[in-house]
Amino acid sequence: MDIEKIDKICKDLPHVEVEIKWKSDLVYMVARKMFCVIDLEAIPTSVAFKVSNEDFDEISTQINFKPAPYFAQHKWVTVINISEISTIELKKHIVKSYELVKAKLSKKVLRDFDQ
Repeated sequence: MDIEKIDKICKDLPHVEVEIKWKSDLVYMVARKMFCVIDLEAIPTSVAFKVSNEDFDEISTQINFKPAPYFAQHKWVTVINISEISTIELKKHIVKSYELVKAKLSKKVLRDFDQ
């Protein structure tokens, strides 16, 4: 897995915006709500995303995963090294994160997406 593949996975989702925040984090958002963050300065490169409350404890303790610094209280996890996770597995997590964040958007925002 590499940054370009993560970028494509995220940008293929509807209504995604991308921005650099905090100097070196590539942030993917839907309606200005983050669902995926790549730390461009981390060595090895890491990526963080939201998981469900039910899955947080299980996922955050797997090999190559940890609770995301500053975001763990909101049920975010970090993949410590993106080169050690399969494209299929990471795509599953990113899409799930996107869906979790999108599900919390207001009905008005969701209606605007359909127009």
